[in-house]
Amino acid sequence: MPSRPLLIGHRGYPAKFPENTLLSFLAALYYGADGVELDVWLSGDGYPVVIHDEDTGRVSSVRLEVKKSTLRELRSAYLGAGQVIPTLGEVFKLLPKSALVLVEVKDVDVVEEAVRLVREHGREESTVLISFMPEALEKARSLSESIRLGLNVDSLDKAGWGFEKKGELALYSLNPPVEGLEALGEKAVRYLSRARELGLKIFLWTVNDAETALKYSRLVDAIMTDNVEAIREVLHRPGRE
Repeated sequence: MPSRPLLIGHRGYPAKFPENTLLSFLAALYYGADGVELDVWLSGDGYPVVIHDEDTGRVSSVRLEVKKSTLRELRSAYLGAGQVIPTLGEVFKLLPKSALVLVEVKDVDVVEEAVRLVREHGREESTVLISFMPEALEKARSLSESIRLGLNVDSLDKAGWGFEKKGELALYSLNPPVEGLEALGEKAVRYLSRARELGLKIFLWTVNDAETALKYSRLVDAIMTDNVEAIREVLHRPGRE
């Protein structure tokens, strides 16, 4: 585990810029993030597009269902600040390979294209495919022996599945929500210790306050945040306890 956790911009830097856009990702890195997290679906015409929800209604005045819309149609959804929905390939072309990219696959259908793009852009060492869906990770592993995989967990049962499948899937990381660890109280340390014993990285989401960031800064490998500058200041503070 590093002396300080990696700082990951959750959907880029959404506290200041439209989420899951090229501008937001670049801003996250510019303001000190070590990498970014993003979400991908497969468009109706087969493009891995970067958006969190299954439709564009929350982030645009136009409501389009991602899986039933073409890339051209999705580009009509204006996100603000001159931004439109990017493709995963565009993100990989834009960001330096030194930046860690956590790609959350939102649907099994997008896995094959996501794996292909990771290979095509030579990003095996700087990308982790993450998902809440075990079947998505199983498919990714069947397509590539080398790609890094991370399991998003929202329950202890899901974490237990990750512990059991760590070897079979060669999982790279376990990614719990900060609310889940807070609810566990003192048991959280045992949970994290078990993951560490299995060789799993711990990527924590989504931490937006200084006190919580400090609390977990020596217990996890990466912290995802919406507010890059605020959490970076905490993690780089001299004499961080």
